[in-house]
Amino acid sequence: MVTLPPTVPDRVVEAFWAKVVQASSPDGCWIFTGAISSPDGYGRINFRVDGKQYSVSAHRFALMLSGVDIADAEVVADHRCNEPLCVRVGCTHVIASTRAANMGYASRTGRARGTRPGLDTQTRSRVQRSRDVRAAVADGWDETAYRLAAQRPVNPLGQPSLFDTPRNVSRKREP
Repeated sequence: MVTLPPTVPDRVVEAFWAKVVQASSPDGCWIFTGAISSPDGYGRINFRVDGKQYSVSAHRFALMLSGVDIADAEVVADHRCNEPLCVRVGCTHVIASTRAANMGYASRTGRARGTRPGLDTQTRSRVQRSRDVRAAVADGWDETAYRLAAQRPVNPLGQPSLFDTPRNVSRKREP
C-alpha cells in the first residue's frame, strides 16, 4: 500500500510532468524519463513533503493524478501498452486494475516470465531496456530511436536455450 501525503504539492506534480515526454502520435505512450527502479524497469518518483520522504511508481502516481485512490491496496496500475515507463492514463495505456487481472494480462502478453539470475546473460534486462528507452527520448520524442530502444530483449545468438526442445520430438534411450 502506498501512503502519500494528504495533498501532493504543485511543485511535485510539476516536477513529475517535467519528466514526461509525449509521443508525437495522438495515441502514443507518454514516457517517464526520471528515476528507474531495478530490476523491474518501472519509473519511480521520489519526493519530500514536510520532512518525510515518499517514493511511488511513476505509473501509479499518474493514476493518482487522474483521481484513482492508489492508497487502496487492491488497486494496481496495469500497463495495457506493455511499456514500463508509460504514464499515460487511458484504456490503451495505464489503467486501474486488480493484482489478479494485471497478472493475467501480463501472462497472456508474455510479460510474466520473470528473470533467471545468471541465466539471462544473453538478453537485455528489463531495467536496461527502460534505461535505453529513457535515453532515446530524453531530449524529446524520436520515434525511430524509441522503436529501436523499445525492442524486447532478444537472444543475440539466435539459438534456443539448453532446455528448449521441440514438443513433438520423441526421445529414445540408448541401451
